[in-house]
Amino acid sequence: MKKITVYQVNDEAPNAHYLMFSSLDLVHKMGLKVTRDNYTIVWQGEVEDKGDADATLEGVFHLLNVGQKPEGYKGHSLSVSDIIEMDGKFYYTDDYGFEEIQFGSTTQPKAKKDVFVILIQYSGSGRTERKKFNTKEKADAYYEEKKNKSKLACEPREKWFTYISSWGRNVHVQKMY
Repeated sequence: MKKITVYQVNDEAPNAHYLMFSSLDLVHKMGLKVTRDNYTIVWQGEVEDKGDADATLEGVFHLLNVGQKPEGYKGHSLSVSDIIEMDGKFYYTDDYGFEEIQFGSTTQPKAKKDVFVILIQYSGSGRTERKKFNTKEKADAYYEEKKNKSKLACEPREKWFTYISSWGRNVHVQKMY
């Protein structure tokens, strides 16, 4: 087993909207730096050692993207810009694979508080909103209210539904927890 720590961009960090979900190449082209000050810890745990770093990192990617997340995990699915610490090294989740990086800071990141996000995507416009709630109950209430007041475009699923807006476009609403 390998001990790992997963870091994700802190929503309140300066330039968070530029860092989050950006490839390492794009971050460098924008003149930004990947530092601990812009990240928070979303999970610490143990994963199966697959024999080499690349295989183990791919296993972490699969664990945090498919099925049930591990207990205590407080982040979104592992995505581009997330960082995995393993064996004293830091790996940036890039467009394709992982890049080992330096990940220094003058301050330690704080553990991420529970945040429950409802993602709303408007088809055709490319616009996306994130509604954040500090309790699951508030997020669930918002989700149910939106679902009950909408003209559904298809049968709702457990964590998402699509409705038809007043202007005739599909709007996708998804629980991100």
